[in-house]
Order: sequence, then C-alpha cells, then structure tokens
Amino acid sequence: MSAKYEGMSEGSLLFQEQYAMAQSQKNGWTKSVNTWKCITVNLSATHFQVKLHGLFGLLAKPFNADLEHTIPITDIKSVEKRKNYFGYNEISVVFSLPSGGERELLLYLKRGEEFLNHLCSMRS
Repeated sequence: MSAKYEGMSEGSLLFQEQYAMAQSQKNGWTKSVNTWKCITVNLSATHFQVKLHGLFGLLAKPFNADLEHTIPITDIKSVEKRKNYFGYNEISVVFSLPSGGERELLLYLKRGEEFLNHLCSMRS
C-alpha cells in the first residue's frame, strides 16, 4: 500500500478527485482558509480521505485548516449535496471524531454526484 493513501491502496480507490476544494466547519478560522484546488478526495470501500496536496496545499498546511482526515465509512453520519458553485457541487459530510464529537466538512467537487452515489450506496 502506498503511504500516499494512508490505509488505501491505489487499486482499491472507488473515487478520486484532485484539485478539489474543502472547508472544515470546526471554527471560524478553518472556515476562512482558502483551499482553492489543493485538496485530494479519495474514497475506497472502507475509508473516505481528504488531504491537502500541491504547492497551495503546502501553503495552507501551516494554517491548521483541519483538512487532513482518513475516516472509516462507518463513522460517516450524514452526506448531502447542498448547492452548485461555478461547476462544483457543494457536498456536506458529517463524521464522528475518534476523540468524540462530530465534524462537518464541506467539499467542492466537480464530480460531486459520482462521489455521492458511491458513498450513499456503501452506507445503505
């Protein structure tokens, strides 16, 4: 397995979108961090992963944007499409944290419908 996918082998990916955007709803600070095209979203049969990547990802990392997560599918509480923004689907993903509580991530994906279809079919 590649360390790049932390717990997922590249061959096991059901969905991957690079150059996406995301926003953690943890607090006001994380909501304000710009992640324009520096997010990779991976989805396997067992995990959902959000990672910063590229030059903009390196620039955003020191801002503690709360955008590095590998989440078991069983920890996802809800997922829904909200709006469309300039060709991106806004997808809300709420998940349980290992430390307790919940967190919401807003994903902005070009292929949001495909992501939703994969994730919803695994959760039903």
